[in-house]
Amino acid sequence: MILTWRHVTEALIIIVIAHQVLSLKISSTADPQDWKVIEALAEEYPYVVGLLSGTKDYICTGSIISKRSILTSGSCVSYDPKYVLLNTAMYNKRLNNTSIFEVAYTKLHADYIFDLKTTDPNVTRMHSNIGLVFVLPPVLELFVISADIGNYYASELKEKKLIAVGYGRIGTSDTIALQHQAYHQTPCTNPKWYYCVCGIEYSTYTRTYTYEFGIGAPVLLGSELVGITATPCGTLSMKNLGIKYNIFTVIGPYLPWIHKSENKPNVVAQMRSKNASGKKANPLQLLCILMMLSKSLS
Repeated sequence: MILTWRHVTEALIIIVIAHQVLSLKISSTADPQDWKVIEALAEEYPYVVGLLSGTKDYICTGSIISKRSILTSGSCVSYDPKYVLLNTAMYNKRLNNTSIFEVAYTKLHADYIFDLKTTDPNVTRMHSNIGLVFVLPPVLELFVISADIGNYYASELKEKKLIAVGYGRIGTSDTIALQHQAYHQTPCTNPKWYYCVCGIEYSTYTRTYTYEFGIGAPVLLGSELVGITATPCGTLSMKNLGIKYNIFTVIGPYLPWIHKSENKPNVVAQMRSKNASGKKANPLQLLCILMMLSKSLS
């Protein structure tokens, strides 16, 4: 078969149309399994981390807020995370284990209560659902700039558009990837959810998740971290209206507790004692220490 300019031109037109259709599909539906979407989230929200169990399975999402601490929900801390996953858009424990730090210490708020039984609202309680995860050595900011924390109260977030970003499973595999969903802030009607706001999901065109995702994930107003997801995105719904929603713990009221917890001496002492327990250091952590020493000597 002899190719003519007509054949070449027709082929080019088909390629251009196919590219435009594919681009439209990516931008409108935001397929959670599309690598471009996942990578874009990793670049825009580098401080979002995964919290892993002792077997390095994903259990929750968190946010780097300082050189050694990660902010998450209290319910995530109660799951006893053992490792922190950094700088990873997509994770499968059989494939990538390089950017993992060991958890040295966790802290729950003293008034923490999480008894969320949505089937019976009369016994539903949630208070101070916030927690911190610490790593050792304090090197998180060598890799990622911390999130910008916004000092807002629930009343100041009225009618705002909020974004939740976190990890969740994609497909039928055990691989997790970064995903997000937009919410329209609305007041929570349950008086037993203290320092909380609720968010109603925007249309399906803003969602990138297929399965539930992101418990403990950051909730953002623009570029500022203003809350934490109390439940996985995609699990709560107003059945009579067919509307999905979520509950967010607002960070503003807890900023003094966060600052005090980060500077508390016994936290540092426990982290140091754990480091002296004879465990082998992560090679990545040793590299971080060398980088810190080189900076101090230069």
